[in-house]
Amino acid sequence: MIADEASLGRLLTAALERLPTELGPSAPFLAGHVAAWMKRLAGTPRPEDYFENPIGFPLLLLPWWLEKSIRSEPALAFQADLVYSTVNGYYYLRLLDNVMDGHATIEVKLLPAAAFFHTQFQTAYQRYFDAAHPFWKHFARVWFHAANVTARDASLSEVGLEAFCQCAGQKVCAVKIPLAAVCHRYDRVDLLEPWSLFVGALGLWHQMWNDVFDWNKDLRHGTRTYFLSEAKRRKRPGESAAAWVVREGFDWGMVTLQAWIANARALATPLNSPDLLSYLDRREAMLREQQAEVAEALRQLAGLAAVMT
Repeated sequence: MIADEASLGRLLTAALERLPTELGPSAPFLAGHVAAWMKRLAGTPRPEDYFENPIGFPLLLLPWWLEKSIRSEPALAFQADLVYSTVNGYYYLRLLDNVMDGHATIEVKLLPAAAFFHTQFQTAYQRYFDAAHPFWKHFARVWFHAANVTARDASLSEVGLEAFCQCAGQKVCAVKIPLAAVCHRYDRVDLLEPWSLFVGALGLWHQMWNDVFDWNKDLRHGTRTYFLSEAKRRKRPGESAAAWVVREGFDWGMVTLQAWIANARALATPLNSPDLLSYLDRREAMLREQQAEVAEALRQLAGLAAVMT
């Protein structure tokens, strides 16, 4: 995800090395399990791989790009604190989310680590904003909204478009906190609303992308998604969700994704960030490649089904 941002990549490595170092002296038992969990999420011995995945949401890049739109060179010490905070905030939310959606493996035993993640996430900002600073009102509003979204999403038995936009599509809303930190630090609060609107649009697109391309895994695991809820509503009597995907569902999902990324691009265009537009170019190119691959596989499945019936 951030291979073209070498400096930011080094900040990420430093943050991930710092995390167990901060936790270890006071909670050595917990630190070992947290380090193993971080590697498990990444699927490799390098926790960095999780955040550098080119198809992941650009949590770390967005505040970097925002600062680059304000000044030519981001302040590395400031960005280092943002990266460290964001990584801890992400792990905090991921820990809770895995427990609440029933996908937990060792997460239940790691719940005490939530205290560490939350403290580290919040403390990073205290260096820049005193207790009376308006940043903290924005921090509280966004952070409590993120908690509400997590709770409400876990309670849904079916997901319609409105619920998707208000819950699953806003799972990444906490990234608005480091964006607010950048805006307040450089007295550019005027940029917060347009960047927040873009994050909302990109978050919807990214979650829909997950729903469309992970539908088979979600179906096996019984995961509630907007895409599978639409399958239930739109499929013919007696038709399976998989058959609906082959017949029309994938095409419907792709039309939706193309419309939503076009909306995200329209919101990104005025933000004075060539890096952001380049990122969208890459994601659209990847989307076209994925569409071609999956469409061909579905055509073959449809042909096989026709022969067997």
